[in-house]
Amino acid sequence: MNYDLQQGKSPAIPVGSLVLVTGISGFVASHVADQLLKAGYRVRGTTRDEEKAEWVREVFGERYGQGKVETVVVADMKAEGAFDEACRVFSSKQGVSGVAHVASDMAFSSDPNKIIPMVIAGAVNAASAAAKEPSVQRFVYTSSSTAITSPKLNREFTISVDQWNDEDVAKAWAPPPYHEDRAMCVYGASKTQAEKAMWEFVRERKPGFVLNTVLPNLNMGTVLSERQSGSTAGLLRQIYETGELEKFNRFPPQWMVNVADTARVHVAALIDPGIR
Repeated sequence: MNYDLQQGKSPAIPVGSLVLVTGISGFVASHVADQLLKAGYRVRGTTRDEEKAEWVREVFGERYGQGKVETVVVADMKAEGAFDEACRVFSSKQGVSGVAHVASDMAFSSDPNKIIPMVIAGAVNAASAAAKEPSVQRFVYTSSSTAITSPKLNREFTISVDQWNDEDVAKAWAPPPYHEDRAMCVYGASKTQAEKAMWEFVRERKPGFVLNTVLPNLNMGTVLSERQSGSTAGLLRQIYETGELEKFNRFPPQWMVNVADTARVHVAALIDPGIR
């Protein structure tokens, strides 16, 4: 796929460059990798275990040929230095030029202590790793529309780029008990606080890369592998195979977006020099 850069400008990272995609076995991240490969980039992806890495290499190897995708296992993204190796020059002998940090915790737990610190630490660890490598020019963080606001049924309201979903943060961190209906607030709070942490990192550390964030709504679309079971991919498979809608019905009514379009926005945020 060709991306039309305004006024004939060169892409911020040259075609053929290596881009790190964290959580590549996930629903959104797998599509980000797919769109990067279509645009002529090489991809290094992180997974939590080698089993996930295996199907990732198989799927993209069949689509684009061997050697276009390499993988690194990051078992615990909250561990200090978790993404340092993934950002370094190693097997490909090519430095990472861009990072798309898509990995997150999609367990939808109602306990904020199990989700929010991990999501924040994962984002900051990815940014820290990228900041150590002078080759990294662009960084995209996958946030969420819930970092601005939660869905509000039958209410007309306005959102802006300066807005944060502090309402969900307050609800998520309210004292226990942690009932199931708090899960969406915890998710929204994790994205809100993690994105805030990313912008704070840039202000304080002044890294050599440009940070952009993408805030999609609920993603739907093609599942790239039958072995892909997590996140929305798992939910879609469950609906298709069993007709069971109980988990899906937990999501409040909201706009949905094609996951391939979300992935294209990530690529644009990585390579278009006018987006910053």
